[in-house]
Amino acid sequence: MTSDSIVLCAGTIPRASFRERVAAARAGRFDGISLRLRDQARARADGLSDIEMRALLGGEGVAVAEIEALTAWRPGLTPARPEHGESHVLAIAEALGARSLSVVEGPGPPLPVDEAAEAFAALCDRAAERGLLVHIEFWPGSALDLATAASAVASANRPNGGLLVDTWHLARTRGGTELLRGIPGDRIMAMQLSDSPLVDEPEADYLAAALTRRLMPGEGALDLVGLVRLLDFRGCLAPIGVEVCSERLAAEPPETVARRAGDAARALLSAARP
Repeated sequence: MTSDSIVLCAGTIPRASFRERVAAARAGRFDGISLRLRDQARARADGLSDIEMRALLGGEGVAVAEIEALTAWRPGLTPARPEHGESHVLAIAEALGARSLSVVEGPGPPLPVDEAAEAFAALCDRAAERGLLVHIEFWPGSALDLATAASAVASANRPNGGLLVDTWHLARTRGGTELLRGIPGDRIMAMQLSDSPLVDEPEADYLAAALTRRLMPGEGALDLVGLVRLLDFRGCLAPIGVEVCSERLAAEPPETVARRAGDAARALLSAARP
């Protein structure tokens, strides 16, 4: 997948089944989808094997861009469920032919960079054996905020390791765009676009807002065109994901939402790359 590819992120149609997700991606003319771990588990419960899932994807010309998300990625961390452990998550990603895997850290003070870099480098090496990229999704208040995540990625210095830039999180990171200017474009390995009103301070209940109140690209006040141009200038080749987590949209038919999301992504890219 390239910077011209667009990805329908799982959070945009969170209630869709696997079949509905693939059909919605085709309806919205997306090149790929992201999958959460529970999406694969639900598909298995619905009677689909990994081979059947790959056949369905291939038949519709849809790729799995990324698997979201590995949280128990550092030594000593215990996954919330056994199936969320690293070996299982890597196996899912490989079985479905995924391009990449996201790493997310919970809230807390920033991790020591040396500790984070060592753990991330080791994870990248294990993922590389399966042909996978690994990217950290930073967010303000996380133990891997942008500054910490960028330093850990740089220190780990693995060709398959980088960052995922989510515009909701970036807009709420103090000095986020300036920090981004100092990161090599090839270290930005995934993007997730959504819009929002202008941000003065992060919301009091940050995660609740992030999971329910996003807007389609172009419906808010964020400079998404400028961001795409900045990352293009820096040499970023990551595909463009659309992740609009919204209670209102989640209640609508997946194909309807996907068409709107696909149109919004193409309009944004046309404006950024005339």
